[in-house]
Amino acid sequence: MFESDGLPLYLRIKGIILQRIITFTYDDKLPGELLLADEFKVARGTIKQAIDSLASIGMVHREQGKGTFINRDALHKHYTDLPDVLLSFNSAIPVEVEILSLLSTMADQEVAERMHLDLGHQLMRLERLFMQGEKVVGHSITHLNGRVYNDLSHVDGGSPLYEQLRETFGYSPTKATERYLPVICDAKLASLLNIEQGSALFKVERTASNLDDVVLEYSITHTQDAALSLQIVANQSVVNQQWNCTLNKAR
Repeated sequence: MFESDGLPLYLRIKGIILQRIITFTYDDKLPGELLLADEFKVARGTIKQAIDSLASIGMVHREQGKGTFINRDALHKHYTDLPDVLLSFNSAIPVEVEILSLLSTMADQEVAERMHLDLGHQLMRLERLFMQGEKVVGHSITHLNGRVYNDLSHVDGGSPLYEQLRETFGYSPTKATERYLPVICDAKLASLLNIEQGSALFKVERTASNLDDVVLEYSITHTQDAALSLQIVANQSVVNQQWNCTLNKAR
């Protein structure tokens, strides 16, 4: 289960448990030490070391005879939702979101393939406009996994989508893959964005999932007057010769 990376075993287990806590895999408390020891195939003492390390940073606290509980105040200091988009808009005017529709639907062939779901799978379809003052600068259609977010009845345009999903359902996507493509505006988008048909747009296609690679979202966003500025940090693992890349939004 573990490849050697120079870290003590208990610290590697601590990192996995911390990631689960941050992504709300656990509710209010951790499983018992014996259960965790069985899962990770290690001695109970190793699990105790990992939990002690989490307790030392205030992430968890023990209650005698009751178990190990998660410190939600500390969690919120560690947790940061993925941004809805990585784009920055050229104007300094704040971007506001207008909700056009939120409805239950079923996955067609394209969406089913993108989300690794069966044809006809239940979805929630969210359509939004991005506004800068009176100007429409973007349009987005988001498909959310309906079996995960099946009771979603309202989305507030004033708050980030992932933050609302996390606060309502307890978890939001933690991993995302995006494709960025220059495209030509068709008649429907021209009407929505109030621009001429044939104008240049930026298309962002996102597939987002949880830690278990269950796809929670597939969205397509079209924008104008936007730029993508990323800083890429790459390093190669000496263990498996794989490249690991971290993308940071450039400032």
